[in-house]
Amino acid sequence: MDGSLRNMDQTLSITAIVRTKDGADSVRAVSENFDTDLKLQIGELSQFAPGLRAGKAPDILIVDISLETTNEIELLSQIIELRGAQTAVIATAKTADMAGIRSLMRIGVADFLPQPFSKADLFGAIESATNTLKLGGRRGGKTGKVLSFIRSCGGAGSTTIATQTAIEFAGRGKETSSVALLDFDLQFGSIGLSLDLPDKGGLPLILEAPSRLDRSLLRASMVDHESGVHVLTAPDSIVPLTALTPEAVNRTISLARTEYDYVICDLPHAWTNWTTSAIRGSDRIILVTELSVPALQRSRRILDLLAEQGLGEIPLNMLANKFETGWGTGGHRKRGEEALGRNFDFIIRGDAKAAGEARDRGVPIRQLRSRSVIVKDVQAMTEALKKSFERSEEAAVVDKA
Repeated sequence: MDGSLRNMDQTLSITAIVRTKDGADSVRAVSENFDTDLKLQIGELSQFAPGLRAGKAPDILIVDISLETTNEIELLSQIIELRGAQTAVIATAKTADMAGIRSLMRIGVADFLPQPFSKADLFGAIESATNTLKLGGRRGGKTGKVLSFIRSCGGAGSTTIATQTAIEFAGRGKETSSVALLDFDLQFGSIGLSLDLPDKGGLPLILEAPSRLDRSLLRASMVDHESGVHVLTAPDSIVPLTALTPEAVNRTISLARTEYDYVICDLPHAWTNWTTSAIRGSDRIILVTELSVPALQRSRRILDLLAEQGLGEIPLNMLANKFETGWGTGGHRKRGEEALGRNFDFIIRGDAKAAGEARDRGVPIRQLRSRSVIVKDVQAMTEALKKSFERSEEAAVVDKA
């Protein structure tokens, strides 16, 4: 364990607030091997919050938190906002439901460790937090928005829409945002090819050393596209879907949201052992489907599966892709919505010629055919998503007040 903790320019200060003696022993066992100034406090966050607000900020704060207690999450949020980039926060909890973990990710924790955790888990979290500090913190505790695109079936066009959405979020001129596009389709990911990007290793770099994943490795794995989007490309050869672990996906998304305003994840058609982790770390799900009977049936099963796995509270938008306009098509949409038991939030009209030509040339559709109906519809969707995020943030501010 000769990681970045040894490379700090000065002694690393760590404050750990734990609820039990066993928790204190676990933290002490990891930190005693390094040049750290460790302050262990046994109790609840509320007992020590005044000192965290008024005293000198530690480099790393480890907090054993109760996710069932909204007051504790709110209290931790206030501390993160106050300390900004000065302190990286690692949260841990004995019981962790998905809603609670998402709440922690939203307020800007550097990492989350479910209990019981091993020494290796805690070491990795501390090391990642250390690299966060070395690279300038968490941009004041703010976190980017994560959108995950899932598809009802192969050929639904999810990758095309995810790519175009990322480009629209990046913007042009004075209206720009930082955007990461993560191609998690290990076996058939094609975003790199569709944008004619050089092979930089991308996701394989993370697969080779998931335990070493930090912000610097993530940045090194990304390829910059001329649109301003930073792309994490899929492997150029087929690898097992199990090569990516839930832990690696969690950390990749968590790190990306600290670096970018928007993180777009393109998930594979197959449901993997880490799909739930990716979705759980998302602020919004976009389920892409066509209006064919098989695609709609598959979409209905996905909606049921999300509910069964406790992911139903994550905002989800239904997107009907390759929609054909003209006489009688309104009935197709209505029947599709009846089959799903809900309305479509977004409609992307079909333009096979523009999509095919752009794919063959390795350029965004917007660059080739700026007036394509696909471009217009994706732009409208992007603006709607931005406004939705803004309303959510405004509501959160009101709730805090």
